[in-house]
Amino acid sequence: MPTSSTAVGNAALGKLGQGAVLSFDDPDDRARWLKSRFADVRDLCLRANRWHFAMARARLSAEATAPAFGYGRQFPLPTDCLRLVEVGGVAVTPGLADYQGGSQPAFALEGGRILTDAAAPLDIRYVRRAEDVAGWDPLFAEAVACRLAFDLAEKLTQSSGKKEAALRDYQLAVREAVRVNAIETAPESTPDGAWVLARL
Repeated sequence: MPTSSTAVGNAALGKLGQGAVLSFDDPDDRARWLKSRFADVRDLCLRANRWHFAMARARLSAEATAPAFGYGRQFPLPTDCLRLVEVGGVAVTPGLADYQGGSQPAFALEGGRILTDAAAPLDIRYVRRAEDVAGWDPLFAEAVACRLAFDLAEKLTQSSGKKEAALRDYQLAVREAVRVNAIETAPESTPDGAWVLARL
C-alpha cells in the first residue's frame, strides 16, 4: 500500500512504463509533472465520492453578517472541505423532495458558505482534503495513481493508446473503490417529497 505521494506517483509512472523518481523535487520532467498535478488530481478524486477515510465533522459558528436575503445566517465552510455531505442532519443528496418547486431548501451553498435559517452552532459532515497518503484506502490510492497516469500519459509517452488504457484503468479502479466504499456504508433513507406525501 502506498504510504507517500511519491509512491503513488511512481505507481502512475509504472503504469506508463516509466522509471521511478526518488522525489517530486528531482530535477526531472517526470517529477516536475507529477508535482504539478498531484494535489489537483488527489482533490478531484476525493471530491468525486464520499470516501470513509476522508470524512470529517465540524461544528460551525455563524458569521456576524447575515446573507443579503433569503436566509437568516451564513456559516463559512472549513478550509479543508472538498465536498459537503450533511448539514444539520440533512443529507446533501438529490432526491424527490419538492422537485416541482415549493418551500425554500433548508440550506444553500454559495461562495464557500452555507446559508441557512438553522441556529448556531451548525453541525456538518464533509469530505476533507486528506493529504496524508498513509491514511488513504488502498483502493483510493490505486484510483489516484491511475488518474495521474491518464493525466501524464500524453506528456510522457506521446501515445493515445496508453492514454486510453490509463483511462480504462482509472474507471475500473474507481468502480472497485466506490463499490467497496459503498458496502461499508450504513443504509440511508431519503425524505419523501410533497408529490409522494400527497398520495398517502
